[in-house]
Amino acid sequence: MCLVKRTKAKKQVLSASESAPPSRTRPRPKVPDESSLELTNSKSTTNSSKESRLSSASATSLTNIREMLSDGPIIFQYKDLCKATENFSPSKKVGASVYRGKWHKTEMAIVVDKRGGAAGNFVAEIKNLGSVHHSNLVRLLGGCMNGDHVYLVYDYINGGNLRQYLHSAHSPGFSALPTWMSRIQVALEVSKGLEYLHHHTLMPTVHKYMKSSNILLDDDLHVRIAFFGVARIRGETGFTEVKIKSALPEEGEIREVKEVDQELNDRKPHRVMRRSHSIKITGTHGYMAPEYASGGLISTKLDVFAFGVILLELLSGKEPVSFQANVGATQMKKTLLHEVIMSICNSNDPKSRLRAWIDPLLRDRFPLDCALKAALLAKSCVDPIPELRPDMSKVSMTLLQIQMSSQIWDDKMKASKDLLTSTMQAR
Repeated sequence: MCLVKRTKAKKQVLSASESAPPSRTRPRPKVPDESSLELTNSKSTTNSSKESRLSSASATSLTNIREMLSDGPIIFQYKDLCKATENFSPSKKVGASVYRGKWHKTEMAIVVDKRGGAAGNFVAEIKNLGSVHHSNLVRLLGGCMNGDHVYLVYDYINGGNLRQYLHSAHSPGFSALPTWMSRIQVALEVSKGLEYLHHHTLMPTVHKYMKSSNILLDDDLHVRIAFFGVARIRGETGFTEVKIKSALPEEGEIREVKEVDQELNDRKPHRVMRRSHSIKITGTHGYMAPEYASGGLISTKLDVFAFGVILLELLSGKEPVSFQANVGATQMKKTLLHEVIMSICNSNDPKSRLRAWIDPLLRDRFPLDCALKAALLAKSCVDPIPELRPDMSKVSMTLLQIQMSSQIWDDKMKASKDLLTSTMQAR
């Protein structure tokens, strides 16, 4: 049948060609033979298959590299992170397990960690954490899972961390936060970041690793809290729901206890976690709340305790833990900031003791009444009983009041200085 049709078609073409005028002659189309048609069809099929495979590969690559979730976090491919960090070169290492990288002109910090209990729900956790946006939090760009490790990708923030700004090893007599107002501003911004995590996200988030070295300050000295979400990805703050009337969690169980804060009418859930034999206590000595250090209990009050220690660092310029040699003793004396503030505030003359204790780099240029209020706030944050600690919304409110009072004091001091200067110049 095929041969007959081709023959008829050929005759029709020839006939049309012979009857056409010489001036309008066109080249006779060349009719391919059977083998030629098969070769052409084969090439066409091959090219189409290649294009399909390339298109499919491109789509797959795009899906893997830029699997955009609801608010923008990306599930990265491991090869892209290797390229961004030059195969995790030591020269790109900026922390114990943090690397600096560049991806599509975006500077990023990549946290490398072992796969934890939340690895099975990794994409969902990245989606939840990636939807958290606040001016005082370092934005999570996305994540990656490869082998036994997970990789959390954050914005890279130029500047330094609060610990470096307060405790410079290279310049002991220098502070990048030399004024009372700058330190109160930092404290307020840290509190606002934590308040957002605890009270204004879809699911309350416990940072768990709050410390001065995880508080970044950009070039304008604005706060960015780093590495929120690490505890969630590790599965350290996971929980299951129970009723308020149920018994206390048994050893090894993780539960949620819903309770109402009568003072602030806060209906957010208050999480409690009971340590099991398989859970390690992780954190930095001096920032860990006693209920976590001794029993592994985790709640938002854990972050409140750590914030109290950070506030004490801002007030005193001292490390959370220090050691002093005792004359005639074989062991060094250990001093904890949260124990020192208890002693100061419970003394007969707290104002005098506080003035002597506050960072000498401030050169006594601070309102003592405001400093005492800040010290009392820090004391309440590091209370050994979690239920007696304020929540971060109350902390932010108190710090805002302290800042406003401090600003009035600061304006008066500047006005007095200007008056004195003008008087001296008039003479």
